[in-house]
Amino acid sequence: MNSKSRSVLLLIAAMIAWGSLYPVSKYIMTETNPLTLSFLRYFFGIAALTPFFIIEIRKNHNPILTKDLIIFMLTGFLGITIFAVFLFYGIKLSTASNGSIIANTQPLFTAILAPLLIHERINGFQIFGVVTGFFGMLLVVTGGSFSGLSFGSSVLTGNLLLAVAAVSMSIYSILLKSSIKKFGGMIPTYFTMAFGTVLLLIINIFTKGFFADLKVLTNPKDLILIICLGCVSTAFAYVLFNSSLKYIDVIRASGFKFLIPVSGVSLSIIFLKERPSIFVYAGILLVIISVIFIQSTSKRGLDKNKLIV
Repeated sequence: MNSKSRSVLLLIAAMIAWGSLYPVSKYIMTETNPLTLSFLRYFFGIAALTPFFIIEIRKNHNPILTKDLIIFMLTGFLGITIFAVFLFYGIKLSTASNGSIIANTQPLFTAILAPLLIHERINGFQIFGVVTGFFGMLLVVTGGSFSGLSFGSSVLTGNLLLAVAAVSMSIYSILLKSSIKKFGGMIPTYFTMAFGTVLLLIINIFTKGFFADLKVLTNPKDLILIICLGCVSTAFAYVLFNSSLKYIDVIRASGFKFLIPVSGVSLSIIFLKERPSIFVYAGILLVIISVIFIQSTSKRGLDKNKLIV
C-alpha cells in the first residue's frame, strides 16, 4: 500500500471520529456552556497527544524556526480557538445534524481560498463544484424555507456561526500544509492545538461562570464523554487528517470531510432523535456532488504546495 492509499484510510478514519463530535457535544452542552466544553475538549486532546509528541520531537531533525512558531500560533488561533468557539455556539443554537454538515463544507471554502494562499490552481470543474456546493449548503442552512430567513432566528444564527467555523478551519488546513510537509503531522498538530487551547483558557477565565461550569467533570458520565471528545474526536481526528496532508493536496483532503455529515446525521438520528427535512437531505446530495467536482484537479501546478509569504 503506497503513501496516498494509506492517507485515504487515515482520512476515512478521521472523518468517522469527527462525525461523533456533534451529537456528543449537543448532549453535553445541556450540562455546561460551549466555551467551557471547547476548552475541555482540547485540553484532554493535548493530554492524549503529549506522550506521542515527546517521541516525535525527539526524532525530529528539522529545526523549528521563529517563522514556524508564528505559523503555528496563527493557525492555532484560526483552527482551534476561532473554530471551537464558533463551532460549539453554532451547535448550541442550531442542531447536531446541521453542525455535522455546515461546519464541514470546508472543501467549498478551501477551493476558493487555496489559490490565494498556496500554489493550487482551481479549474472549471472545481468552480462548478463550489457553485453547486454553495446552493447545497444554502438548502441545509434554510431547510428549504427561504422566506423564513431571519437573523432573529436562533437556528439560522447557529448555522451562520457554523459556516464561519468552516472558513476558519479551511484556512487552518491551507496554512498548515507546508509545515506538515516539513515536520509530519504530529508536531504541527500539537503546537497549533497547544497555542489554541491556551487562548481558549484565557477567554474562559474572563468568562463568567467558567469555574462553576467545571463541575461537569465531577459527573462520571459527562467526564467520560468529554475525555472521548478530547481523545477520539479531537486528538485522533486532527492527527490523522493533518498527517494525510503530507501526501495529498489540501483541496482533495478537505473533500473527504463530506463523509462527516453522513456519520454525524446518522448518530444524531439514533441518539438525539433528530429528523432532518427532505430539503436538508437534498442539500447533502448537492454538496456531495460538489465535492466530486472539487476533487477534479488540473495536472499543472497542483503539487507546488509552497506557502506564499
